[in-house]
Amino acid sequence: MKSSYRFLIVLTLLMLSAFPVLAQTAGTTSTLLGTVTSEGSAIPGVLVTASSPSLQGTRTSITGESGGYTIAALPPGQYTVQFSLEGMQTVTKRVTLSLAQQSRVDAELKVGSVAESITVTAAAPAVLESTQLGANFNQSDVDKLPVARNVRQTVLLAPGVNPNGVNNQITIQGAPSYENIFMVNGVVVNENLRGQPHNLFIEDAIQETTVLTGGISAEYGRFTGGVVSTVTRSGGNDFTGSFRDSLTNPDWTETPDLAGATAPPDVTNQVYEATLGGRIIRDRLWFFGAGRQAKTSQARATFRTGLGYVNGFDEKRYEGKLTGQVTARHNLMASYLDVTNTESNNSLAPIYDFASIVPTRQLPNSIATATYNGIFTNNLLAEVAWSQKEYQFINSGGTFTDRIRGTWIEDSVTAGRMNAPVFCGVCGPEARNSDSIGAKATYFLSTRAIGNHNIVAGADRFSETRESNNYQSASQYQISARVARVPGTNDVVPVFGSGTQLSWRPIFVLSPGTDLSSDAFFVNDRWDLNSRLSFNLGVRYDVNDAVDADGTVVSDDSNFSPRLGVMWDVRGDGRHRVAANYGRYVAKITDGSNVTSTAQAAGQPALFTWNYTGPAVNAIDAQGNLVGNPTSSAEALAILFNWFDSIGGTANTGFVSSTYPGYSSRFPESLASPSVDEFTLSYGMQLGANAYVKVDGTHREWGNFYAAQLNSPTQRLTPPNGIANDVTYTVNDDEYTERTYNGISLQGQWRRARLNLGGNYTWSTLKGNDVAEGAGTATIRNTPGEIYYPEYLNYAQRRPMGYLGQDRRHRARFWAGYDFDTPIGNFNVSALESYDSGFAYSAIGSIDATGRNANFRYAGVATNPGYTLSAAGQLHDYYFSERGAYRTNARLATDLALNYSLPIWGRVTFFARGDVLNVFNTQEVVDPSLINTSVTTSRTGGATVLNADGTIRTLNSGLRPFNPFTETPKECPQGASAQQCYDMGAHYQLSSAFGTPSSQDALQVADRSLAPRTYRVTLGFRF
Repeated sequence: MKSSYRFLIVLTLLMLSAFPVLAQTAGTTSTLLGTVTSEGSAIPGVLVTASSPSLQGTRTSITGESGGYTIAALPPGQYTVQFSLEGMQTVTKRVTLSLAQQSRVDAELKVGSVAESITVTAAAPAVLESTQLGANFNQSDVDKLPVARNVRQTVLLAPGVNPNGVNNQITIQGAPSYENIFMVNGVVVNENLRGQPHNLFIEDAIQETTVLTGGISAEYGRFTGGVVSTVTRSGGNDFTGSFRDSLTNPDWTETPDLAGATAPPDVTNQVYEATLGGRIIRDRLWFFGAGRQAKTSQARATFRTGLGYVNGFDEKRYEGKLTGQVTARHNLMASYLDVTNTESNNSLAPIYDFASIVPTRQLPNSIATATYNGIFTNNLLAEVAWSQKEYQFINSGGTFTDRIRGTWIEDSVTAGRMNAPVFCGVCGPEARNSDSIGAKATYFLSTRAIGNHNIVAGADRFSETRESNNYQSASQYQISARVARVPGTNDVVPVFGSGTQLSWRPIFVLSPGTDLSSDAFFVNDRWDLNSRLSFNLGVRYDVNDAVDADGTVVSDDSNFSPRLGVMWDVRGDGRHRVAANYGRYVAKITDGSNVTSTAQAAGQPALFTWNYTGPAVNAIDAQGNLVGNPTSSAEALAILFNWFDSIGGTANTGFVSSTYPGYSSRFPESLASPSVDEFTLSYGMQLGANAYVKVDGTHREWGNFYAAQLNSPTQRLTPPNGIANDVTYTVNDDEYTERTYNGISLQGQWRRARLNLGGNYTWSTLKGNDVAEGAGTATIRNTPGEIYYPEYLNYAQRRPMGYLGQDRRHRARFWAGYDFDTPIGNFNVSALESYDSGFAYSAIGSIDATGRNANFRYAGVATNPGYTLSAAGQLHDYYFSERGAYRTNARLATDLALNYSLPIWGRVTFFARGDVLNVFNTQEVVDPSLINTSVTTSRTGGATVLNADGTIRTLNSGLRPFNPFTETPKECPQGASAQQCYDMGAHYQLSSAFGTPSSQDALQVADRSLAPRTYRVTLGFRF
């Protein structure tokens, strides 16, 4: 009873002690724990000493009443653990502590001489030691595999992880790609707007990476997917260093096997890396430094005009880290990583001319962190961490603010741009920054009555801000018109006449920046009741406070997140373990322009559009070529703006449309944070001393989706122009939106002498009707027809349930490596086998459910109850198939790496590496956004389109409109003529190219990790 009271008192004190100090403090260290027994009975008072080349000095603990001990906040690495007690034999064990993992080392002491020592190796993998799901990758192992050595490619080796988000972004256990946490040295490196991790690391400086995918401790929050933690090296008592040159070339990738594919340019890119670490004061002060320089370039060409140019990056990364031991019980660590990145010839494709290129822009990025940990008693340790991340866009846009050189022109048919870059590069930088501070205390309690408790309690605050004035052009004007090619040249000129529109995009209120913060308090107890039964008992309390750039409260929300787990050692020998978890994960409010910024005016451009009625300028034929003598762009724009000034310029209120930011959407109440409930069931088995297998099952259901609500016909917002808008409310929706994930993962590893085998397989389904993200902006508000213009849009095939675009049924990664020595050096041969089943996609066509479009007027259109229909548009999705009815082909690929090293002088070793990716050159779609999914309806069949040869034509599909509420549309066979479609009364027709790649980019991703056969080479030295 006294032990129980003491447990409750300590728990309360821990939470109170953490409260005053509001960095996610978890994720940079490891925990060692275990139990000491003799002849089956627990032994209190045993001195446990941990030492390692990764640790300054040693750390000690003393076993408690039930023989348990713990040593927290240890840097990951190879450890020697010694157990000693007077009158007992001293036992020494060796163990590898993995990042953000708990490792158990138990000892059995025997009565005998204290001089005797028994040395054994602890081989139980950390993945079997806790209820958490995930994987750990040491960089020394990753270096041998035929993968890029960066964080992204390492994470993609883990089970439950996919590159199937928008733009091939990483998803974990079915979550949107922006709802994962990526950390480097404890600093969150996610980019604010889209949530993607920045490359704030130097590959040769990485020590290891841990991927947590389920059963995650209450120490972690602000996610619904997973947590990735990477730690870099920290120096040591011995001096170490390296220099590496990595060579790639676009020409070393086979040309995609697709009609019209162009051969890549022959340009060798080199990436230089260097590291140096060591001691300043032995066991007291260590240093580590690293640098990376990469000058990369790729050949590009302008759209239709074929003007060649080179897009390049000159990126330099610098890292410095100091690790110090103030006293034997107090330690400090500080690190800083700075990235200078200059991009030349940036463009927002497609562009027609060089005037649309940004000559140079800067993308500076940096992270800084400082941590402290102190041991106050053998059982109590405290940690404090601070971090900061800064990121900017500088000169990212046009540099001329006058109306002639600063106005870009968009082709109204092809969307190609000319005359000036998009955005403004001289209107101030855009900043996306974040910072965090946090503290936690770890207390170990060992009692005979209630077992061992490793209790962690703490608090953290995470804040981020985005300061952005979204100028669409340097002049604040843009033009929509036709663009003509000048015959016999690569030049283009604008065509002004009927159909030309001029838009003015001023920003009336400059942005002071958004302000999003998340405070959290947590307690988590790893409770070992006895040698066979253990629990993870945790709870996290998150408070979100989000304010947009207008100062409007977007969210003032709080949530409790329980994290509960249980593990049963079936036979009590650590060989067979069964575990189960229930947890709730709560995300922060996303700083996405489709959520946080939906109601703000600050930093957002207005839009006023006038139809041009001035003199005709230039003329165009049906093939898009100029007719007659050209009038230059400067002369044409001078004519257009002279006309505009003659009608009063921006004071003219005869615009055909206008949009005032801040006058279309509102937050009726505080947004609740998106969340997910998770259930997991696991079984793990250790096979001998060097192998294990583990199977994990996961079920997840999301809630509190972002949604747009517009179902009150009488609600209006009236901007200064007096034209009322329907009010859209940004709300949460759980009734009409669903997202459900089910997955089973199998992973295993076997190490024996020179052989290393490992891998994993994941089967999963992702179902629902939640479309959470888009290619342009991460976050998307769902628009359920039940609450968004329900009279017009609540038809069954607008948002049907089914397989979501991120669904990937099967994914497997298996690798093998073998080391062998020869008289001419040491070799390692490694292979990686990858299997990915196809992506899901659907046949989606456009209709006009409001019946206003001239090509889609159907019988039975609902009577307008009073909407202005200002937000409804005339373009609405209709699923002509089940959601996810189609699949791309599966991809099977073999990658090989040959590693070579040769000692040349003392500790200096020369090394070389060659990779062949996709050895058998299998080419399948890896970017589903570039699949042709065109579905023609009468709404789109009358459109003017661009043919593949560059000519223009007007479609006449012969398709008929239909009532989406009462009729089942009829398909016209592919290849049938317009007359045949009409005669059969058809309503839609799949493109003849439906389901095929729309460009060669569909067969490879930007970093070429998924591409046709590719070669890479690395050379360097290390000591």
